[in-house]
Amino acid sequence: MVRCLVVDDDELGRELIAQYLEGIADCEMAENGLKAVEMFRSAFEGSTPYDLIILDIVIPEMDGHSAAKEIRTIEKEWGVSINDGVNIVVLSSLNTPGDVIQAYVAAKSAAHLVKPVQPDKLFATLSKLGIRKQ
Repeated sequence: MVRCLVVDDDELGRELIAQYLEGIADCEMAENGLKAVEMFRSAFEGSTPYDLIILDIVIPEMDGHSAAKEIRTIEKEWGVSINDGVNIVVLSSLNTPGDVIQAYVAAKSAAHLVKPVQPDKLFATLSKLGIRKQ
């Protein structure tokens, strides 16, 4: 089963995504970017790294772009290349080309989804990443 960290300040949003991922991923949740980075570091250092992070961009304590950059820094410190790093799927309520490009460049993300997340789009995105229901 895939290990997933769902990061969103909206509790209902986190719960819905975790529900969508039942049977695909074992989800843990964080309500802000700082907590997400702490959880990522702890899991990574504990040899139980996440396979997937679903990360909202507009979150408190540390925004999603900054959290993603910190996660990539942690991976780099441990000698993990970007190609072998955790899959980050960025969530945003914005869907302009500039927002999508920023999600890929700033967060070095694998994908971008628009909120509210639609299950079919989530599953299609995960399928492109090679993550499927067992």
